[in-house]
Amino acid sequence: MIWRMRQNLSETLRGMLAEAQKEARLLNQDFVSTEHLLLGVVRCDTCEAARALRAAEVDVGELRAALMHVLPRGKEDPVVTGDLPLSPKAQRVINNAIVKAQSLREKQVTTRLVVLALLDEQDTALRRAFRETGADMDLLTRKLAERPVPAEE
Repeated sequence: MIWRMRQNLSETLRGMLAEAQKEARLLNQDFVSTEHLLLGVVRCDTCEAARALRAAEVDVGELRAALMHVLPRGKEDPVVTGDLPLSPKAQRVINNAIVKAQSLREKQVTTRLVVLALLDEQDTALRRAFRETGADMDLLTRKLAERPVPAEE
């Protein structure tokens, strides 16, 4: 589980995962989905992924609205105390981000690598939300693939 692998995660990514937890809880969900991961990124102003989104001219306000439109809202608070589990798809995305970091010889898994891994998933609500905002997916992927300076802490 990702929560046990914290030593490989940038401090910023850890914060983004905490924000994803908050987003899931705000919607009374019992798990963190890929959409919650992206909502956690949208909350971050200075992370690598947010800088790439801005460079690709993605309107994060519109992206957030598109995501909130498709996410269900539970009727009751989650029964889980502490960290909510990741959905199988969200866990796969985190694992893919770890593999990307290793293959790129990056010391840590960052928000940028998580969003790249999110975009690897085909035909998802995330991709539809990006398209609804008019995002140029090729440009976004190129911006995310660039190693930014400064890197995340």
